[in-house]
Amino acid sequence: MVKQPKYYFESILGIATPWYIQNFEIDERNKIIKITIGYHTEKSAFSLFSKKNDTKASRIEQNNQQKRWTHTRIGQYSCQVISSFYDSTICTAGIGRESLLQPHFIGEANRTYTHQLRQQVALANTRGLTSEAISYMLLVELSLVEEIINDIEKTPETYRQALLLPTEIDPIWENMVYDKFHLKTQSFPLRLMLSKIKLNIIDPNINSSISEAVTELRKFFISQVNHLTTEVSQVCAITAKKQDTEERQTGAAKLVLPALKNSIWLKLITGKLDLKSTNVPLNLFLVRLRHAFSQTDDNQQRINTLNSLREFFRKNARNLKRELILINQLMNAPEDSQFTLPDASSSVWQKILKDDSFIPSSHIAYKLLLANLRSQLLMNPDPVVELNAARKIRDFIKHNQRFMQQELRLVMTNSQTY
Repeated sequence: MVKQPKYYFESILGIATPWYIQNFEIDERNKIIKITIGYHTEKSAFSLFSKKNDTKASRIEQNNQQKRWTHTRIGQYSCQVISSFYDSTICTAGIGRESLLQPHFIGEANRTYTHQLRQQVALANTRGLTSEAISYMLLVELSLVEEIINDIEKTPETYRQALLLPTEIDPIWENMVYDKFHLKTQSFPLRLMLSKIKLNIIDPNINSSISEAVTELRKFFISQVNHLTTEVSQVCAITAKKQDTEERQTGAAKLVLPALKNSIWLKLITGKLDLKSTNVPLNLFLVRLRHAFSQTDDNQQRINTLNSLREFFRKNARNLKRELILINQLMNAPEDSQFTLPDASSSVWQKILKDDSFIPSSHIAYKLLLANLRSQLLMNPDPVVELNAARKIRDFIKHNQRFMQQELRLVMTNSQTY
């Protein structure tokens, strides 16, 4: 890549005053662009965080420690944003509400990705794409995609939908202001807001820029997101058909509770099944039940313990929606899909990496993953890289057992030989 001036990357990334690029480095060998971003402490009149729009998100200050966030790619180059200017007070388990009004090219202090990358992953996940598909689409590591989805799932439902909204540089907002995108809405406050913004733009007596109009409109959507479900669907291009399908699937998951004799309750009690739940009451209750279950040999007491767990799910179904969906998926999966895969150090994974015909598969995402990993090993045949590649194959098959029964059986069969 020919080295470009700083303003070239400022234009591409949508970096505007008071932010600016301090320095950038292009690693041609690894195809990485590292961009260090600064912040003028004296706020400009056109600042996203000017005094006129003072919010909790305006606590941008210089910190002693620099943060590095993975950003969306620039062509064939991955992009990393580095800055010591950020809000160090946002350190929540899920995505912080205050961060929704921050610039798209930075991230939260306790995250490793920018707000724009998070928004793209959130939207793709809502559209029904798997983690693997999102990873290939955005060309970012699968582990990072799963990390983002996990953070999104920890975000309170009260504003989770706001995570889907396009960033401030998305043309959809400007198109709404200039009537290039006709939003269908019955919301009187929103229609009033749009009329006011449009008048401010064309009125010569009002000094209003398009960036200020976009900021005000997007801020309104974030604050009223739970009252603008239909409008958010239009802005994010989420079809009503897709939403209805998801609601029916979610509704079905709420209604189905496995019978007491189902082995899934025993697997939960004994720890053979981990739902990776973030629900604190459930996790605490499980700890207590597991202790009681292990301390008795009386079958009736053990049955009562299993029934207590089932009753907990029945009474708290509204707050355990995701856990119930996972339980239903596991319950409906064939019993032979519940295998314990060989460790990543097993030679069966190295055999898969080296021999394309060893375990044939028609699974497109799996074949793409193998091709990508083989290419990496060809360029860097290091044992550490090989082990990391083996882990990725193992994790992929583990997460897609329901759709890879043939491949799974071949792995289990051959693991006895290799």
